[in-house]
Amino acid sequence: MPSWRADLHVHTVLSACADTEMIPSLLIARCRDLGLDLVGVADHNSAGNSLAALEAAQNSGVVVKPGLEVESSESVHLLCLFDEAEPALDMQALVYAHLPSIPPAGGSRFFGEQFLVDASGGFLGHERHPLFMATDLPASVVADAAHQRGGLVLGAHADRRAHGLLAVLGFVPPELSLDGLECGPGGLMGGRVASSDAHRLNEIGSRYTVFESESATVEHLRDCLCTGRFRTGLAV
Repeated sequence: MPSWRADLHVHTVLSACADTEMIPSLLIARCRDLGLDLVGVADHNSAGNSLAALEAAQNSGVVVKPGLEVESSESVHLLCLFDEAEPALDMQALVYAHLPSIPPAGGSRFFGEQFLVDASGGFLGHERHPLFMATDLPASVVADAAHQRGGLVLGAHADRRAHGLLAVLGFVPPELSLDGLECGPGGLMGGRVASSDAHRLNEIGSRYTVFESESATVEHLRDCLCTGRFRTGLAV
């Protein structure tokens, strides 16, 4: 059965905390150099650079899963990944409608710029929504909304103190329909998905998951998670 080496959590320059080198063309080139077959491109509360990432990946051999890392009203981060840009952008519209309408004074000065770019990294504009803030959507609503749009939903860096589901809530609520938990920077958790949460090129692929699957669709990835047909790794 084919295998897919994946890093499901990589940011672009749209995330204010990401380095300016995180443009789609360089991101995809880095994935190719590392032998990654699959990458999830997810910025904070936005899929604004997803089309650019998909374009950059054309004919590269790297499959892109466009998505968002949504912050819920409980300050929990959920990684929502999709097969195509359209449902990711539809999810973005929902998220934008539930972000604060007025960003805090000096937001970009304190949190950094949010760059919208094309596939080669050409500047298209600034995203004005305060992506660094929490939505007013409970985590269960975020997960349900992503699933309704055909998405895969993981508890992002679930073991991390800041915004990790296990650290913030202490457990996985029964009403929260997740497909799995992700390990961000820090120790790997046995039996859970591992990915880098990369904000810099040299972080991509530092933690990865290998899926044993006929294809890399959301449906097949979800099946791998349900049946245990995956393994995690830590790049040395």
